Amino acid sequence: MKALRVHHYDSSDAIRLDEVAIPEPGDGEVRIRIEASGISFVDMLIARGGYQVRLTPPFVPGSEFSGIVDAIGPSVAPGLKVGDRVCGTGSAVWAQYVCLPASHLHPIPGNASMPEAAVLTVSFGTALYGLRERGELVTEETLLVLGAAGGVGYAAVQVGKALGARVIAVASTAQKRFALLAAGADEVVDGAGDWKDAVKSLSGRSGVDVVFDPVGNDATDAAFRTLGWGGRHLMVGFAGGDVPLLKSNLAIVKGASLVGVDYRQFGERDPGRRFDLEREVLEMWSDGKVKPLVTHTIPLHRFDAALEHAQSRSTVGRVVFTAE
Repeated sequence: MKALRVHHYDSSDAIRLDEVAIPEPGDGEVRIRIEASGISFVDMLIARGGYQVRLTPPFVPGSEFSGIVDAIGPSVAPGLKVGDRVCGTGSAVWAQYVCLPASHLHPIPGNASMPEAAVLTVSFGTALYGLRERGELVTEETLLVLGAAGGVGYAAVQVGKALGARVIAVASTAQKRFALLAAGADEVVDGAGDWKDAVKSLSGRSGVDVVFDPVGNDATDAAFRTLGWGGRHLMVGFAGGDVPLLKSNLAIVKGASLVGVDYRQFGERDPGRRFDLEREVLEMWSDGKVKPLVTHTIPLHRFDAALEHAQSRSTVGRVVFTAE
């Protein structure tokens, strides 16, 4: 089979499309023929060696996928069968086949989009975990989403609306802001300039209740200052490149909290709860409450073009690898 493998971290030719053996499912595993696999910011960090967990090359990146059950290993509980459409979260999915525990897989309705299913569990799962479990967002609160046109930011806009919040989204281009309004954001703010006062004006005297922040940089300080009393600032990541410093007196003045959101560690510590959250995400998708925006579907052999689109700040929506 073909698989994208990272061979080193030193140059632009670090990722190669290799021919490797098709894996055999072990005890409790099934083999999936990958139909689509997402390209997330974290996936790209891992592939470049920039994530806090640094894998030893050669390895296959990728963490979210959809596909067809191709083979069933021993001791798999009844339910799954060859030919079933499934999606989920795993590892080494930038490939044509992968073997994963059957307990990690979610069924996909027969008429649903495989590329959309491939980018549901990680981004929308992170949004649901962050907003409800960590941020305790409730109906009629005001949510500010930074980097709202990115994969997890876009998910946070839709999940926030599904939870009943008023959503203010920040994005840097007119095209992105238009897409966010179409996704359900109540207000959009131009992130290319000084947007803090615009957010304060929109949130009124009570201020923002929850900030969803996958960006970092100076945006973190500006967003924290928009919080009202008892606000919660969710620190999801640092897509902007820099880890910001925050003046701790702001937390006292606002009675506010800085809350870390690490979906990977949450899943490692409580895999059953993570699986339940992802099942809720699929139910939201089936009910039409959330819908991933997939704008590029590119086969594995064109991985250079796919990664270029995924890293471009001008890209709106998700980039997905598709079957060869």
